[in-house]
Amino acid sequence: MATAVAVAACSGGGVTPPVSSMKSSVAPEQTLPYGGAPKVSTPLPESIFAGDPCADTLNADQILKAVGKPSETERKDADSIGPGCEWFNTVTTGQVIMRYALKLPGGLSAIYENVKPKAEVWKPIASLQGFPAVAYVSPSGGSPDKFCQISIGVTDNTTVEISNFLGLTSQGKKNPCDSANIVADLVMTSLRAKAGV
Repeated sequence: MATAVAVAACSGGGVTPPVSSMKSSVAPEQTLPYGGAPKVSTPLPESIFAGDPCADTLNADQILKAVGKPSETERKDADSIGPGCEWFNTVTTGQVIMRYALKLPGGLSAIYENVKPKAEVWKPIASLQGFPAVAYVSPSGGSPDKFCQISIGVTDNTTVEISNFLGLTSQGKKNPCDSANIVADLVMTSLRAKAGV
């Protein structure tokens, strides 16, 4: 029913960052949300997904908070997921990938139904700037001490995905889900500003 989606390795550090979102189709009789997922009470407009996901989400100061210096920014769309961006520290190998999961219907419901039963780490976030989210590590996602993913429900049917890989200098010193949450908060600040909310 569900298939893990992997993205190509980044050019800088040879890391292959799997995005642990699931391909899912919502059955006609299935009403969102389902699978125990929370409802998105104030969804963002679809207009937030237009434009350049790199330029529209993290500015220079925010990139510094996310991965530090020196960093590279690269557009990283995925045919099976949607538009995205990668920020990569060329020295520490710290890496963040953000994607608008426009091609993965079901939003957080699909994540709850397909990922939660197999997740090695599962941490629901009641409110990330007013939006439900969950931090998790699936078996295909990476080591829980180096990697964490956050799925943010921006509508009942759409998530914004944050994949965070700790750099060499942070491994063993920082919690990757805490670091991912910082980036997710920065991204949501930008997307809410773009939506005018």
